[in-house]
Amino acid sequence: MSAETSFSKLLLRGTRQLVYWALQPILIAASLYLAHTNASLDAHVLFITAAFCIITLFEITIPARPEWRKSAGETAALLVFVFLAGAAYALIETLYEASLFKWMASLSEAWQLNILPSQWPKIAQVLLIFAAFEFINYWYHRASHRWGVLWHLSGHRAHHAFKKLSGLNAVANHPVEAFFLILPRAIVGVLLGGDAVGAGVVSLTAVTAILAHSNLNLNSAVVGWFFTTNRYHIHHHSQVISESNTNYGCVCIVWDRLFGTFKDADTKDTGIGDVQPSYKALFIMPFKR
Repeated sequence: MSAETSFSKLLLRGTRQLVYWALQPILIAASLYLAHTNASLDAHVLFITAAFCIITLFEITIPARPEWRKSAGETAALLVFVFLAGAAYALIETLYEASLFKWMASLSEAWQLNILPSQWPKIAQVLLIFAAFEFINYWYHRASHRWGVLWHLSGHRAHHAFKKLSGLNAVANHPVEAFFLILPRAIVGVLLGGDAVGAGVVSLTAVTAILAHSNLNLNSAVVGWFFTTNRYHIHHHSQVISESNTNYGCVCIVWDRLFGTFKDADTKDTGIGDVQPSYKALFIMPFKR
């Protein structure tokens, strides 16, 4: 074996260990540091973009499951799906802002509901809103799995239909589900406020969600007590229904621990069937049984 080959193997092994032990803690700490320093929204968006690129690079070079590597065609098709979902999210958010959000904001002002402890350190405020958002989202998510009508009408099963998970799948939601996904954020905004640390919450949520869907070997021992790791969330995407009905916290696993839906176990296969549905089938899921 040549010295160059030995060095390459050593470098690869070291990279795997670095990703396993440090990637998620480093990205979480970086997001919280930006919140602490009152970084602008643009800085947080740049951070999310950089984090996604780093995670994707590692997924290509050192994937946990090599069989989950996507071809160029598969990636392009997923990007189109994500783009359409994102466009729908933006449109529905605009509709909400012109109607429901405006009414909720006036209600919050009239009843003085903005109870966020603004005297707390910025990091503590971010973590409070982060956990509160996930508390509401946890119950929607749990209901969407346990109540067949909501599972069908929300389009959430489209998110579970993918057989190969990656960081990009964090935003691969059916456009219809935007109606449901925006509401937890709106409710928390009314009750707690938190505009001053909103960008920090967005970046922490986004990066954690990307990591939770990533095809990487990540440690869950310490960070996984509060934050969702991909070991837990991939189990939630299991093809076995009893396994999928666990770990509802997309970014914060603490509510699963408290309400008895947490499970730490290996996952054999993901999806809602043996074969991933076509994208046409994914789009019509909420409208056809």
